[in-house]
Amino acid sequence: MMLLEDDLIREVNCKNKNKAIICYRELFNDFKKYDFGNGCCFKSIKNHLICLNCILYKNACTNSACKKSVYEKRNSFIKEIEKRTSLEQLYSLGEEIIIFYMNIINSRYVYTKHPIINAALAYIHNHINEDLTLEKVAEEIHVSKSHLSNLFPKYIGYSFSYYISKVKVDKSKLLLKNTSLSLLDIAFECGFNSQSYFCYTFKKVEGITPKQYRTKIQ
Repeated sequence: MMLLEDDLIREVNCKNKNKAIICYRELFNDFKKYDFGNGCCFKSIKNHLICLNCILYKNACTNSACKKSVYEKRNSFIKEIEKRTSLEQLYSLGEEIIIFYMNIINSRYVYTKHPIINAALAYIHNHINEDLTLEKVAEEIHVSKSHLSNLFPKYIGYSFSYYISKVKVDKSKLLLKNTSLSLLDIAFECGFNSQSYFCYTFKKVEGITPKQYRTKIQ
């Protein structure tokens, strides 16, 4: 079970929502195996979910600024777990917990004082594995591409294109560090259309190739 928890944390940190939910589903099915009769199984699942909530909280605090509101939300989740009366309710709450902590980790990237930029950043981070263009993001948040392009340097400090490259490279660094995926798989996972373009962009942002980075951190 510890391996599944490790997998879940890795997917949360890599911002892979779908894979994180798959890991959680496997974990939850494992929780259900601990049936000791007399309702002990249900209580055991609650205890496991409380532990998972605390693990995700600690991980979120390690990866981003831990604010009082996050601590209070952790405690709120514990109370909500105790209130649940069915396996379906517990499972649904577990998904909510995972998504909350994943958003906490992402939040250091997605807040500025400008609502248009916030909307753009939210879309970018939710679709980072896609081929993102200025035209596409501007269309999705209903602003002109020229206006969005002008706002980025002012509120982010980078051009739109460089920011996209940086975010994709940041995600690839997590995958290089925490997985054994090939460079080609990582390239596609991060929305690059080829391994060569991934390597070119990575070196442009980091100053070294992905292979050199993986060797360095190992």
